[in-house]
Amino acid sequence: MKISTAILSTLAVLAIAPSSMVLGQDGTPNIPSTSTPTSYACDSNTCKLPTCQCASQSPPGGLKPEEVPQFVTITFDDSIQAKLVETAHALLNVHNPNGCSAKGSWYVSMEYTDFSLVQQWYANGHEVADHTFSHVGTPSAQEIQAARAMLHEYAGVPLGKIQGFRAPFLNYTADTLTEVSKQGFLYDSSTTGVTDDAYWPYTLDNGIANDCWTGICSAGLKLPGLWEIPMYAVLDTANTPQLMDVYLAGSSQDVTTWTSTNFDKHYNGNRQPFGIYVHPTHLTKFPGVPLTPGAEDPDVMRNNLVEVIQTISKKENVWFVSNAQLLEWMKNPVPVSQLANQSYMKCDLPNTGKEICNGLQNITVAGDTGIVSSALTNNCNFGTSNWGTCYNCPSGAPTVDNPTPQGASSDRHPVPDNCDSIWWDPVAGQCLCTQESCAYKDTSVPVNGGKDGSNGEKTDDKSAAMTISPTVSIAVMGTVAAGVLSLLF
Repeated sequence: MKISTAILSTLAVLAIAPSSMVLGQDGTPNIPSTSTPTSYACDSNTCKLPTCQCASQSPPGGLKPEEVPQFVTITFDDSIQAKLVETAHALLNVHNPNGCSAKGSWYVSMEYTDFSLVQQWYANGHEVADHTFSHVGTPSAQEIQAARAMLHEYAGVPLGKIQGFRAPFLNYTADTLTEVSKQGFLYDSSTTGVTDDAYWPYTLDNGIANDCWTGICSAGLKLPGLWEIPMYAVLDTANTPQLMDVYLAGSSQDVTTWTSTNFDKHYNGNRQPFGIYVHPTHLTKFPGVPLTPGAEDPDVMRNNLVEVIQTISKKENVWFVSNAQLLEWMKNPVPVSQLANQSYMKCDLPNTGKEICNGLQNITVAGDTGIVSSALTNNCNFGTSNWGTCYNCPSGAPTVDNPTPQGASSDRHPVPDNCDSIWWDPVAGQCLCTQESCAYKDTSVPVNGGKDGSNGEKTDDKSAAMTISPTVSIAVMGTVAAGVLSLLF
């Protein structure tokens, strides 16, 4: 069975595959709806939180299902653009029981991404995670490193806050997970949880327990401390697992029924997290790009999904969180009655005393073109791609080989390792955090050292860069319409 039986949306202005082609939306092959025998074994007497957790369908920490929150994670894949952020905000327009707005996770690929919007996403409490430089399956170490380097250099996200990874097309191998662990990520979220393997997040100290039908569970893979957050499939009326972009697999009524039924299984069962996994391109209209004949209107699909999310949010003890917040709870599970008091669930924005270029500054988006502008940001233009940043523009288009070229100017100060970017004024080179409550120390360092052959430690004058190859240029990516097509896969 396909993880998604939806026919991919097409763009009439581009040469694309015939509309009769049926592909898994996330690129995965046939996924069985029943589990495959596995040799996975984990001793909960020796594997203990906060650093180790066995794969289990029961809540962690000995809590009963009725004592734990029903977490809902809404995640977004691929580039961050103005129109796509607008769609993401529409889906996240709900509030948690403590009054804070829902938070989401965005797995960001670099092509067509506007880094001023990445910083805005991060500054507002959402999670920014790695989805490779050029969106390739079974990615190389360079692809993973390059994306992380650019998210830090041009969006100001501290390296230590880029904790998660998701493989494009969910196409990963044991080597992929090994590399993710080697590079110091906290978690991966590329595996599929259907029914029998719909586990709570767990660490890979004792191996992997999902996607065993691929043979990966018997690969001898053990990665202590690396968490796996399964992506929880929705079963349709034919018991076919649907994973990403479920709204493409049936009518709006079908999707509402499938989502509600599967959510209730989680909510009334062991309360494993419930996921809604989105490529926002499918829910977004782009100026000048006609709709595919016969395809459902993106606004209709988006509005229907918004209604489903709004309905879910009205249930008791439902919390919409990022995957980063979910893992904070997993490491120290508390009853739902105590969740609102946890620091990672707070939503206070920094009071810097003045407007600085930290992602919270005034940003204007032109309604007809989606072009982003701000008086405080630099505009980096490379012909076929351009983006804003609070930091120095590179002297040339970033590549996988050199994701952070030398700056075209040096008037902006990169984020140091002792200040979070929401408190950092890149123009003045000043950290406006003066209290212990906002203090931050980034202990993450690049695994391959700096471009200059150093050990990769940052200084006050130059951000760490990563030495990687081969070359793929952001500048040579075709037209905007081609960029939209790349997001469909």
